[in-house]
Amino acid sequence: MNWVTINQEKCNTCGICVLRCPRCFSLKDEKVSVHADEKCCIICGHCVSLCPADAITHHRMDMKNFEPVGTPVQFPPDAFMRFIRERRSHRHFKKKEVAKATIQQLIEAARYAPTGSNVQSVEIIVLENDDRKKRLSDLSIDFFVEMGAKAAETLKTMPAGPATPARLQLEKLVRYRENMLQARSVGYDPIFHHAPVVLMFHSLLETSTPKDNCVIASTTAGLFARTLGLECTYIGLLEIAARSYPPLAEAIGLPDGHQIQSVLIVGYPKLKYQRLVDRNPIRVRWE
Repeated sequence: MNWVTINQEKCNTCGICVLRCPRCFSLKDEKVSVHADEKCCIICGHCVSLCPADAITHHRMDMKNFEPVGTPVQFPPDAFMRFIRERRSHRHFKKKEVAKATIQQLIEAARYAPTGSNVQSVEIIVLENDDRKKRLSDLSIDFFVEMGAKAAETLKTMPAGPATPARLQLEKLVRYRENMLQARSVGYDPIFHHAPVVLMFHSLLETSTPKDNCVIASTTAGLFARTLGLECTYIGLLEIAARSYPPLAEAIGLPDGHQIQSVLIVGYPKLKYQRLVDRNPIRVRWE
């Protein structure tokens, strides 16, 4: 079955569709032909978006969602750079609920983030329930407490010597254990930091670039959140624990073959940063 059709009365044979997607389109005898199916089409919609004559229909997509671009949105480079530099990782939030309509806007921003081969395989779990968040946080803490205890025992058996990567990793796990226990003792959540909303991005592993897809989606949502007065931070500890601790994985309940690839905590920030911060220059090799 052909997923795409061309209105030959509208088509002006400009050939833009052929240039963009020669796998599906061809131009012969001043006529554009198309055959798009699962063998060649990744349902990116670029053919529809590029067509100046509005002659292309993609039957696997919502044609009502192809709104005219109109005047392109322009951001002054200096202002956009400042917006990027003002982003901070926030772990202190106001006790203010984030409306579901606002969360839906974040999901919609993630929806339009690019994915490898346009697989669009990113899925999101939205955590709002405090009991649910506490349950997953407690299980994550249990994991790091157990791992830290095992690391401490291993360190006791290791001979004195230089700070090897293995030793440093074990010492890091011991510190995690101490920090987790201390936070738990005073009623603080060292995983979700009492954030009102947690977004857990997951994907089927057997697909194109699952990690990249989820990270790009979460980064897109995180930057967009700033336009709504929200701030975020990434929670790698939950991601690590979810992959390595069966009780936590079971409690999360992902679909078969899926894995957590990125986690964001979201809320209205309690702290207001007064200055931009320094960062090391990126090492670059020009070729």
